[in-house]
Order: sequence, then structure tokens, then C-alpha cells
Amino acid sequence: MKLFLMLSLIVLGLGRLAFSAGTPEGQVMDVEGAWFSCEFAHSQIPPADGCKMLDDDGFMVAGGRIDHIKVTDSDQRGCRHQRFGQCFDRTQAKITVSRDPVGPIRATGDGFAITYWGCTQDYKMARRGDYFEVTPNGGHCLWTKDKRYFVSRYRGKLEIGG
Repeated sequence: MKLFLMLSLIVLGLGRLAFSAGTPEGQVMDVEGAWFSCEFAHSQIPPADGCKMLDDDGFMVAGGRIDHIKVTDSDQRGCRHQRFGQCFDRTQAKITVSRDPVGPIRATGDGFAITYWGCTQDYKMARRGDYFEVTPNGGHCLWTKDKRYFVSRYRGKLEIGG
């Protein structure tokens, strides 16, 4: 019984790590929720608008899992390259998204690690004002792009559509 309780506490402790990631200042932040790339950022250039507009592609982190999400109801004009509906204002009250599973995610000392297609990729995460900079760390998986991501958490209501 003692062994069972000890293992349960360890598993619960590790499960908690899946929901938070460290920052360079040593603080722990909660990474659960919906995250989207800043619309007006490029692979090596931070967003000129401070990440006020978000791209329609993003990720949902919940319960130690990460899913790809895509906004399905945006009618936003003025997105990058003048594309219609492929971005939205970060302060929008509600969005509807489609969702596809990616795989497990876990916290690391300075970010998080995602396992996909049998390979685990580490990422560093650093706060940059109203958004975060995410960069691949260490070796690269076949599916890893060698670029920086500038992302922000969406705080409005998220509806999963069919």
C-alpha cells in the first residue's frame, strides 16, 4: 500500500509538470490553454504590432496533450498578405476552432517538450512582453522547423466545432 501511495504521488507530481513550464527568470507559468502565432511575426522577426493580431492556426494544451487547432469562423480583414479570415484580434470574445490531436507535451526546465511521430522535440520559451518567443532546443526532429515562433495565449471563449 505504501508503494502504491508513493507511486501515485510521483505520477501526480509528474502530471502536474505537464501543465507548467519554466521561464528564464526561474518562474513557473501555466501553459494550458489555446496558443496562436502572432500574425505579423516572421520566422526570425518579432511581431511589429506587439501580437495584437493572431494567426488562425494554433495549439491547444490540456491534460498533458497538445492538439493543433484552426479558427473556422474568422471574418477578419487586413491579415498578412491581405488574406481574408486567416487571423483574428487577440481581444475577440469568442472563436470556433477545429481540433486535431498531435501528441503528449511535458514541461522542461525552460520550456516544454512535444512528442510527435515517435520523436520528442524540446523547446525553450521566453516571455517577450505580451507574447512569448518559442525556439527549438537541442537536436531536431524530422518534423521540426528551424525557426522562432512568437505566440500568445488566447484568453477568450473557445468553442470546438465539428
